[in-house]
Amino acid sequence: MDFWKTIRVLLRRWRVAVPVFAVSLGLAAGVYLTVHTDYESTGTIVLTSPTEGARVAAGAKGPVDQVNPLLAFDGSLNTSATILIQKLQDPAVMEQLLGPNPKMTYQIGNGQLTGPFVVVVALGRSPEEAKDVVTKVLDRAKSELKQSQEALKAPASTFITPVSIVEPTKGEPKTGGKVRFAAVALVLGFVASLASAYAMESFTQSRKKKRTREKALENWQHQGSLEETPTNGSEVPGAANETIRMHPITPKSS
Repeated sequence: MDFWKTIRVLLRRWRVAVPVFAVSLGLAAGVYLTVHTDYESTGTIVLTSPTEGARVAAGAKGPVDQVNPLLAFDGSLNTSATILIQKLQDPAVMEQLLGPNPKMTYQIGNGQLTGPFVVVVALGRSPEEAKDVVTKVLDRAKSELKQSQEALKAPASTFITPVSIVEPTKGEPKTGGKVRFAAVALVLGFVASLASAYAMESFTQSRKKKRTREKALENWQHQGSLEETPTNGSEVPGAANETIRMHPITPKSS
């Protein structure tokens, strides 16, 4: 019932609703064109164990066996990948990689993959900018991994090696944000169209009811003036033309 009532109101007040909706379409198109397009690039590396194992036998490099501490426990590769991800999520590191440009950003994680994967997704204002961010982040991940193993004095032959699975991709446009903004503008415009139609309908109905009340009041006053009873006999129709005859009274004889 409410749906068809709304349709009837829109059909009656289309001269108001249609222009408002047309303006809303223009605003939505303007929002879509003015919102800047972001470009997305991605890259993935995986951490691999050394081919010669995590340990260097005694006598080759020293009197005792040497072990890479990052490979001395179960799930070491996954843990090393998590350490890299945490380091590259540090705001200070992000500021170093991105610089003062607030328009660039990146996210780093395992991409919900099983294994020691490091996945980087970056957004930029151009395809080249997005790809450059991914390249910087992956290079920093490789550098951080190497520095960590050197700081732990692990033998070079036992180093964990990062292997590129997905090279930084060409930035692809992401229009989802623009579409969402335009959709919001369009919905607001449709609401404004409905509101304007209902406002005009309410105003028209209010004026119509007011005129009906005024007309009813005038009719009531007019009927009341016709039904008033005159207080002066001379004002009675026909009273002025009436002839009054008077006869003398003869006294009775006793």
